[in-house]
Amino acid sequence: MGDVGGDGNPHPEVLRNENPALVTNVFSTGVEVIQTYGWFLLAGVLLLLYLRKKFQASWDKMQKSREEESYKKYDVGVAQSRLEAMEQSRQRMQEQLNAQAEEYAEKQRKKEEEKRKQKIEDWDRHLEGKGYRSRYKPRHKVNPEICK
Repeated sequence: MGDVGGDGNPHPEVLRNENPALVTNVFSTGVEVIQTYGWFLLAGVLLLLYLRKKFQASWDKMQKSREEESYKKYDVGVAQSRLEAMEQSRQRMQEQLNAQAEEYAEKQRKKEEEKRKQKIEDWDRHLEGKGYRSRYKPRHKVNPEICK
């Protein structure tokens, strides 16, 4: 059966642990990179830690706001209250618009009434022989001394 040792033990007397070449090459390359660029790597790690510490608060705030927004999107109660608030706002705006339209219509009715009264007065003057009221409005004032 393949005695390796002399006393019937299948294992050799002296065990040697040989590292695979790949592991040895990777380890030696890693050590060489650290020896060559160690200070740059240390500076880079320190810079990353500083930047992380500096921007961590704003990052957390941004994440929290994203979570709240996603919660608002899918929470039925919040969405319903937001829709109700939008509807109330629309109603207020529509009421304001209706009030403005009513005021405008009232002003137009008053203008029409004034025009109608003016036409009636002009016609009455005409019937009395007083003549029409001149509606001509000159652009420039005429100086009577020049016309003589």
